[in-house]
Amino acid sequence: MQTFRVGVLSAFVLSIAFCLQPCLAQTSIQQTASNLQSVPPSLNGTIFPLLKIAECDRQGLIYQSSDFSVSIHGATLEIQDHDLTGNAWEAQTTFNGPGCEIFQADLDVNGKPDLIIRTPGIGSRGLYDTHLTILLFDDAGKPIPWSATGNFSLASNGIKEITRSSSGRAIILHSYLVGHPAWDGVSSISKIYQFVDAKVSSIEGTHSGIEFPRISGARETDSAFRKTVSLMSLSTTNSSEKPSLLAQNSNPRFVRFGADTPVMAKAQSNAPLTAEQGTNLTIDTESLNAGAEHIILSDGSKLEIPTILVIDSVNGNREIIFSPDSGDLTLLGRGSYSIQQVGTDCQDGDECHPFILHSVEQKL
Repeated sequence: MQTFRVGVLSAFVLSIAFCLQPCLAQTSIQQTASNLQSVPPSLNGTIFPLLKIAECDRQGLIYQSSDFSVSIHGATLEIQDHDLTGNAWEAQTTFNGPGCEIFQADLDVNGKPDLIIRTPGIGSRGLYDTHLTILLFDDAGKPIPWSATGNFSLASNGIKEITRSSSGRAIILHSYLVGHPAWDGVSSISKIYQFVDAKVSSIEGTHSGIEFPRISGARETDSAFRKTVSLMSLSTTNSSEKPSLLAQNSNPRFVRFGADTPVMAKAQSNAPLTAEQGTNLTIDTESLNAGAEHIILSDGSKLEIPTILVIDSVNGNREIIFSPDSGDLTLLGRGSYSIQQVGTDCQDGDECHPFILHSVEQKL
């Protein structure tokens, strides 16, 4: 009996020890975030009005309209419909324990209602772990995806970080945290994006009296980190003269899914994929498996798992997967595709990966 009591006491002490570190870490990050931005940056605009149409509070069909339907299967949210030419499209995303709120609004004022999904954060960063998923609809009724994780708080008529610009279109403030107080410190970054013609593009420079991107905290003066932040672009349009990937009649630069990559070529370069690299790169089929962490191209460069995967089939249908895993990349093994990266996501800190990987099936 005495041994049993000691075992219970030991287990109790160990349980406290195992819980204490993550609990303290969570409190520490949230306190640090509060100290960094006790008054988060504001765009000094009126909140863009959003119409709440559903919540993630039950399984099965939760919303149906002439524009799209929304269903929940387990922790997966599925949105489905057809574009104006009759081609089917489908988008998949996940939500966590607290569920989600689903809104509708014409963010880019093009006459096509867009879909906005807010999923509250349950991670150590509290409100800064809130996830925002958006589907914009172009003139053809095709969905254009966008997403971000950061500080997105509810207001009575919308989301505080989505405001109305002077042109009437939406501008979104994306504030997020990187780092940890026990390691390299916590830094807060804020960027702004605008919605125009079913596309999202970043806004640089001074807005509402604040210089964007805005960095504060432990790595505010770190030049290498500032360079990484400048690479961060959750844009669906290219700010350079190159055509937008998701624009009509776009010309993907990375062509032809197919042949295995020679072993020698794999060892030649580990450089990340950029839009400056040449055409006629092939994808190594051996890298497309459920355990793959990246795709290897024929010049040896690596393409990391994207934030969003878009697959356009040869019959005109579109599939969108938010937060895909390596298993989702194996879908590219079912045909011949042209591949292109859109935007760069460096939200995890120093590591960047494609924001959108757009794959267009080619006729054989």
